[in-house]
Amino acid sequence: MRLVMIAAAVALAATPAFADSIAREQARADLHQARADAARADLQKENSEVTADAAQANANDAQVAANAAQSDASSLQAQANAAQAQADNAQASANASQAQADSAQSSAAQADANRDAALDRAADARDTIRNN
Repeated sequence: MRLVMIAAAVALAATPAFADSIAREQARADLHQARADAARADLQKENSEVTADAAQANANDAQVAANAAQSDASSLQAQANAAQAQADNAQASANASQAQADSAQSSAAQADANRDAALDRAADARDTIRNN
């Protein structure tokens, strides 16, 4: 299209009055094209802004979800720590009970040995009484 206009301009350039008129028409066409380009650029800018706003909203939603997940993870970690503390206390209690059981077993073994020794002494005493 421009090539046709340039050819027409060259053909009419022979006369100064026509050349001036063609230059004015070309300037008007360029002005309309520039305005159309500016309108397209404005529309493209607005579309980009809408897209950016939507992306920002999505990012905000994702941040809220991440914060909630972090809070849930912290809560679960606190629960796990409390359960671990309870397990540690139960283990300490079991260890103390085992130590008491070991001590009682040792005392029972000592009592058994004392009883056996007493029975042996009683048997010796009976033998001594019978023999005398």
